[in-house]
Formats: sequence, structure tokens, C-alpha cells
Amino acid sequence: MFNRIKNKVLTVVAPDQPALPPGPGHQSYGGGGGGGAGSRGGSGNKDLDAAGKRLPKKFQYARPPFLQLLTYDELKASADHNVRPIIVPRDIALLPWSTGYAECVNSGKSKWNEDQAAFHRQVLSHPSRQYHELPYTYFGIYDGHAGYGAALAAANQFHYILHEKLVDIIDLLMPRVESENGGAGGGGGMPSANLPHPGLFHKQVSKDELIVGALESAFADMDAVLAEDRDKYRNAGGCTALVALFILGKLFVANAGDSRGVLCRRLRRRKTIPLHYPGSSNDTGGERNGIGGSGGDDPVTARQQDVDEFEVVAEPCSFDHTPDTERPRLLTVGKHNPALLGGEYIAMEYAKKPTTKDLGARILYRQGAMKGWTYKTLTATDLKIPLITGTGKRSRLLGTIGVTRGFGDHDLKALGSNLPIKPFLSAHPDVVCFDLCQVRSVPADENADGEYGILVMATDGLWDVSESQQVANTVFGTLKRFPAERHRYTMVAQELVARSRGRANESGHWRLSDSRAAATVDDISVIVIPVHQYYLEYREWTQTVAARNSRAVRAGQVEVPAAPEEEAQVAREEAGRPAGAPDLSSESSESEPPEEAQEAENNLNTINVGQPATGKAPLGLADALPAK
Repeated sequence: MFNRIKNKVLTVVAPDQPALPPGPGHQSYGGGGGGGAGSRGGSGNKDLDAAGKRLPKKFQYARPPFLQLLTYDELKASADHNVRPIIVPRDIALLPWSTGYAECVNSGKSKWNEDQAAFHRQVLSHPSRQYHELPYTYFGIYDGHAGYGAALAAANQFHYILHEKLVDIIDLLMPRVESENGGAGGGGGMPSANLPHPGLFHKQVSKDELIVGALESAFADMDAVLAEDRDKYRNAGGCTALVALFILGKLFVANAGDSRGVLCRRLRRRKTIPLHYPGSSNDTGGERNGIGGSGGDDPVTARQQDVDEFEVVAEPCSFDHTPDTERPRLLTVGKHNPALLGGEYIAMEYAKKPTTKDLGARILYRQGAMKGWTYKTLTATDLKIPLITGTGKRSRLLGTIGVTRGFGDHDLKALGSNLPIKPFLSAHPDVVCFDLCQVRSVPADENADGEYGILVMATDGLWDVSESQQVANTVFGTLKRFPAERHRYTMVAQELVARSRGRANESGHWRLSDSRAAATVDDISVIVIPVHQYYLEYREWTQTVAARNSRAVRAGQVEVPAAPEEEAQVAREEAGRPAGAPDLSSESSESEPPEEAQEAENNLNTINVGQPATGKAPLGLADALPAK
């Protein structure tokens, strides 16, 4: 009873919802800093320049553009910490492939929602027109801490940096056009002497490695941009980064931080079960195996049945970067750079927390990249504060921050010691690649979403209270309830956010709906992407390129623009299909096996094999690099 009264009093004196921000004309609205560090780290805000003048903000605070929250009142309503409304796009046509998105604000740890999300559909095209245009799609989700500035900057700038990195390798990724004199040329047949040729490389380089390198360098450059901006604009804090890139029929997922990407799949599993024959001679318990025992000579009773069943699996696309998971790397940095510890911390891990009573005793420890344990004699130096404290999601670096990779945090200092934390942090992502051309689809199953997967990208507000397998089950459970709904992927995202947000009880505390466990109090942002929809788009693109190549050859190595219908007709002929066969982009052909798409891609790779050197027909996707 006393605790309930105390909670009521605390709710009145210090309500869960902080003071609402002032109107648009006030300086505090849209600032680059603001918001507490929460569980992520200490302050380190820098809002003034060397002369003491307040720095300007680089980007006005806003939610993702596809949510269409355009007025200040709409922004303020979306940040209601008492209601925590779930926000979804008003028009799903703004997102490609009917992709779903949902978000909700935290329960009061920061004034605004510090998460950000973005997507961009771009086309790589060479200025000389000697390459076919290559489309790609990017999604990004960024979880800010110590302010929303870094996440907002990444959402507004990262796609430009990534595009530049992809343009740098454009001549190695895209199909090339041969000029009449046998060299690579543009629309006027001018040779290009600057194109690198794979024969000049001393190491085998694949397209996948080029794309991974583009993502890795884009992450590094985005972090460098935030470092340069800290003396020009208001402090941005830091953010994690989770990026998905769809290009060349593959899915690349790059992650730095504790946001997570999971590819939820529903796969067919073959299971053999005995048939059931009531009333048979050896029917005991209502079931009969038919193998062994009486009646084994009866071909009917000795029969078994293969039954297909589906299993939902959650394939990880990223790995969390916390002080606990990155303990070897962080201890190695501290071991080789003792000055970063300031004489107050020690880069060691002990099997048992040492005390003064243990001085002179032997104790198990490890340091640096050690995976095992060994003994040492405990000294007074070993009693310093460990570089990493706690375990799991409660682990902290220098007692301050709970995430070890991402963008920003250039001015972050350790609590109580003022030591810089940035030297221990990294913007380098882990990158995972999925080749969608390797998926084997069974048309009769009508299970394209299950075979190619549903990519769920979410900030840690979801994963703090949900396991990956639980999320995968929720995804396909929701899709099963709404098999024909146009907004079904948005409904999946909304369901995931609602489950992790939970409900507020009488005391104003948020609890999970299916239990009394605490729900997440953090910002939650979820993107749900139907991967198969991209793959259909990719198949159509490969057919278009193959059709243009074929038409150029038939026209005497001169490429002539054609209508999309004509391109599709030529593609069908190249693939060996009759003129009346349905187009791959049509609804009736969505479940066709990927062999035809692979054949279309092979057309890109081999259509010019054996052609004269004088041809202008484009070479294939694989001509820029040696085969893997």
C-alpha cells in the first residue's frame, strides 16, 4: 500500500512526461543537442564556439519525410510521452515495395524521439553513357543518444556519401559498352583510357568485396563529417547505424551499434510420419506404424507418408556491438594505449571481482584478445576500475556508454574522470551479404515472402524486450491473419512496436501486455521489408538489359531505344518462352523459380561472347571483374 501511494505522489511531483518544448520560433526547438544520454553515455555536449557564441543547428528536427509530419503540432503530438502513439506512414506508396514502418517515442528519457529512418532509390549511371544504368535501393535506421543530432545528420547525409562511393566503382560493377575500335567508349565511340582493367590487379577482387568496401568507407566518412561539423554546428551526440543495400540481386546489411537486422523466413521442412489405420490388426492406441510387428507384409500397413510443414526461422543479419560483445577489442586498445586509461582504469577482466583482501593471492584474469584464463598475483594496481563493467545490455565502457560502434560521440567524456571515450569507439560496420539469386522457390507453395524472407530492421527499443525468433513468429503470424491486405507489412511493423511498447499501468509504468514484465522505455523504430518484391524488380531489370543487348546485336551493334513492351518481348524470346507467356513482373508469375532470372543474368554475362571487336553491344555484369 505504501509503495502505491509513493508512486502516486512521485507521478504527481515528477510526471513521466517532461515539459513540452516551446513553439517553432523558440531556440530550443530543433536544437542539435538536448536529451539525456540515458543508458548510452555521458554528456559531452558542445553548443558554444570558442568565443562563447551559441552554435547554429545543422538540421531542423523532423521525423522521417515519408511520415509526412509537417507541422509543429504534429511533431509535438508524436512526442507525447504519456500516450506514446504509434506513428505509421499515411501513404504507403511513398515507400517502395509496400514496405512497412512504425515508430513510437520513449517514455520520457529524452524530449524528442532520437531515432531516425531513411530510404533512397538511386540509379548509377556513367557520364560517358558507356555503361547500363544500375538501380539500387538503400534503407537506413539510426538510433541517437545524447541528442538527436547525429541520427538526424546521418539520415540526411549518409545516402549522398554512399552514392559517391558506389560511383567510384561504377566501371567495375556495371555492364560496359564496346566501341567500334574495340575499346570502351561512350555514346560517341570515344575511347576511355582511364578505365581500370582487371588484368592489372594483382589480387582477385569480386563485386561483393567492392560493395562491402563502399559501405565500410561510407561509414567512416559519415563519422568524419560529424567530427568536422562539431566546431561549426551544435553538438550532435552520437548514434548507431543499421543500413540495408539492395543491389545486383543481393542484399547487403551493414551494422555499427546495437540496432539489429533479422531476415525472417518461413521454410518448408520435410517430415515423415506413420499413417493411421483405425481397426487394423496391430492398431494400438489408435496409431499404426506398419513397420515391424504383425501385418508387416501388408503393403498398405507398411506405408509411411511424407508431410510438408513450414518452420519459421530468424536469420541474423547483424551483431550487437556492446562493451560485453566487443570486450577483446576494447581490452586490446586499452592494453596497447595505457594513456587512454588515465591511471584510473585497468584493461583486464577477472574471473572474480578482486578486493583488498585478495592482495598477494593468485587470481584468474585475462586481457587483450585472450580467450582463455590464466593466473597472476594480485597487486594494488589490479584494484583499479575495470575498463568494462557489467555484462550483457548492462555492460558499460569506462562506466559511461553501453554501445561501442556508430557515428559521432567525438566530445563524449567518461563520467567522473573526464577521459575521452572516442578512441575506444569505432564506426566500422560488420557487413553481411545474402545472394537472392540462390533462393530456390517452389511456385505451388505461394510462399515467396517465406522463401526470400522479410527483413526486419529495428532499433534496440524492440530488441531489449523481444528475441529474434519471437519477432519472426509475430511477422508471419500477422501476415497470415491479413493475407491480402495492402497495408499488411505496415500492420506487421505496427504490431511489433505495440508488443514491445506494452501498456501503461495505473502508476504510469509501461508493462508488456502478455506479462507483468517491464516494457521498453526507449524509442522504438521498425522497418519491415518484403525482400521478394525487390527480387521481382531485379529480375525485370536483368530482362531489360538482356533485351537491349539482343536488340543492339540485331540492329548491327547499334543500340536503339525501345518501348518497355518490346524489351519484354525480346527478353521472353531470349529466355526461350513463347510470345504469349506472361511477363515476370505480372502478378501471375511472382512465384516462378529463379532459374529464369539466373538465365537472364547469364545473358548479361555471355551475350557478347564471340562478338566482333567492332561491336557496340554492352558486355555483361561479370565482364568488369574476373569470375569468382
